[in-house]
Amino acid sequence: MRRIALVGAMCATVLQPVAAMAGTKDFALQGYALPADKPVTIVLMRPDVSVGELTAGGLPQPNADWTKSAREQIEKALTAEMSERQLNFSSMEQRISDYNQQKAAVAQRCAAVPAEAAVPAPTIPAECAAPVPAPASADADPELTVSEYNALHGAVVQAVLAHKYGMGAGKLPTKKENFSYTLGPGAGTLGQLAGANYGLFVMTNDQFASDGRKAMQVMGALGCIIGACMIVRGGVHVAYVSLVELDSGNIVWFNVLRGSDGDVREAEGARTMVRSIMAGMPTRPGELRTAAVAKSR
Repeated sequence: MRRIALVGAMCATVLQPVAAMAGTKDFALQGYALPADKPVTIVLMRPDVSVGELTAGGLPQPNADWTKSAREQIEKALTAEMSERQLNFSSMEQRISDYNQQKAAVAQRCAAVPAEAAVPAPTIPAECAAPVPAPASADADPELTVSEYNALHGAVVQAVLAHKYGMGAGKLPTKKENFSYTLGPGAGTLGQLAGANYGLFVMTNDQFASDGRKAMQVMGALGCIIGACMIVRGGVHVAYVSLVELDSGNIVWFNVLRGSDGDVREAEGARTMVRSIMAGMPTRPGELRTAAVAKSR
């Protein structure tokens, strides 16, 4: 429900009535730059991707195949973007998958060890005597940790959209010149899980106009000829990206992309979208914003 409300509000306040040229508007901690004295490793949190069709009545119709394709293409495009920026990039999804595979392999091996046996007693391998430790600590549940911080991040994003983009309750005077939002220092657990010092959160919602919706747009435009205009919005395309410094939990950069800037279901479209939304990401001191940024203009 939170995601539906968030996307709905973004569409209502960040998007134009009719999707046209894409545009971005980002905010960052004043003067923030990536550290120059240590490696930068960014972990991609679970991307929140939804792609479907906007029906004639204006209702979104999810499409699982489109969503799967878009998720894959966006992740590939982000990997290429970070490679061009010469930044280490990993996936939290892959990290957890590797951990779960390790647990399953240990469980399978340990299942072959009899719990009781006649003399002589069986020797129980050390790995069967205790659970496989999570990447961060023995008492951490990676799945639960990631889910909790995804939910927390979503709540903080609602505040960002309200205070900085005028959504919902509107902009706050105290936040006019100040960008200060955090997930708290506990976010360092995510860094331990992934071996990273930054987390990248991504959300995209793309609803392509169906043939019926396009027909309604034409009818609405024709109505203007007789003085009965009916503005019918076409497809919906909105995305945001958030860069979190995991040691502190601070959101150091946030960007919103409105309108269509490439079909995210296809490799070229996803690359174009990623270049646009990542163009303003902080760099190291004195470092240019890479050739990739120039290509996105």
